[in-house]
Formats: sequence, structure tokens, C-alpha cells
Amino acid sequence: SDVAGRSGPEVLKDVQAAIAEYPLPAGYNIAFTGENQDSEEAQAFLLKAFAVALFIIFLTMVTQFNNMLQPIVIMTSVVLSIAGVLLGLLILDMPFGVIMTGIGSISLAGVVVNNGIVLIDFINQLRREGVPVTEAIVQGSITRFRPVMLTAVTTIISLMPMAMGITFDFREFQWIVGGTTSQFWSPMAICIIFGLAFATILTLVVVPVLYSLIASFEAAIGVDTTQEPA
Repeated sequence: SDVAGRSGPEVLKDVQAAIAEYPLPAGYNIAFTGENQDSEEAQAFLLKAFAVALFIIFLTMVTQFNNMLQPIVIMTSVVLSIAGVLLGLLILDMPFGVIMTGIGSISLAGVVVNNGIVLIDFINQLRREGVPVTEAIVQGSITRFRPVMLTAVTTIISLMPMAMGITFDFREFQWIVGGTTSQFWSPMAICIIFGLAFATILTLVVVPVLYSLIASFEAAIGVDTTQEPA
């Protein structure tokens, strides 16, 4: 069935509650298939894809930075982005769509880490030039603030029409607001917008703080990991 104005998970939850105490004859059972089964299969696939994506991203950063701790600091941006997605869904009172919201969350993993990579790489470059750790962190954060914010803002602005369901019909040469396709693509755009905005703002605070803690730990054990790999 197609219930107007309500999502499939909401309807399914009500149906399950309504028939929870229904007395079934012997040998009969109720199974929720169709769209529900497809959603469960898509959820299992997206979880595996998300795990693989995170592993590949982490492995790539370990190779480039020649370090295990700094990639972990950068990966905190992924956690922040997921928190932003959930916060955005709560604010807009939207359900977590398994397919489109899940795809948006996976794409965020590859986007939000860019800010941390740019920031930490520049801090390492300053430290290799002899700049003290604290000064390098402050100077690097100030220098990279504008490009990081510009990257996030331009991405968010470009996704706003999709999130608001605004499209342009090139055949009729007219703007369309709230078309049928917007109901499908809007959740993904909203997911990326809130996740990227939340992660970008907190990345500029959390990543420098964690980097400072790791730098203090490395100094205490006498390890220098700012050198480029041979």
C-alpha cells in the first residue's frame, strides 16, 4: 500500500503494533516482506559498504601520513558528521531513510575527512619547518579556516535546491517545487547538509585539540611522526 504523507517505516510500525496480539490459527504466521524486506537487505548492504569505505579511507591516510594516530584524529570527523545527520533529522522531524539517508552518510565519510586532512597536513608542514607545536596548530587552523569554510558552504549551497525540492523542467522551461523526485532525493541532500555543516564547525575545534594531545603524547615517548615517509 502507499499511504500518502507517511513513510513506510512509520506505517509498518503501526501495523506491527496493531496485529501484535492477533490470534493466529495453528500453522500460520505473518511475515513483512516486499518493501520492508528490500529495506532490510539495503540496510545490511549499506552497513557493509560504510565499514569498507571507512577502512579504505583510514588505510589511505595511514599510508600518506606514515602515522596511526593522526588518521584516527581525522576519522573523528566522520563521527561528528553522523551526529550532525541525526541532529538534522530530529530538528526536521524526519525518519532515517535506510537507502537515501544511508547513501548520504556514506558519502559524508569521504567528504568530511578532507577538512581534517588539509588541516593536519598543513600543521605537519609547519612543524617540519621548525614551528613549535602550539603555534603550528594555531597558525594552521587560522590559515586553513577560510578554505575549509568555503568548501563546506559551497557544497551546502549547491545541495539546497535538492533539499527543498526545487527543480527546473527544461522541456517546459518552468520551475517545479515539491516534485515527485524530490521526495526521493531530498533526504540524502538534507543528510549531507546537516552532517557537513555540523562536522565542519566542530572539526575546526575538535581536530586541533586532539592533535595537540597526540603531539604531547608523542613528545613524552620521544617519537617524531611529522616527517614525510621516504
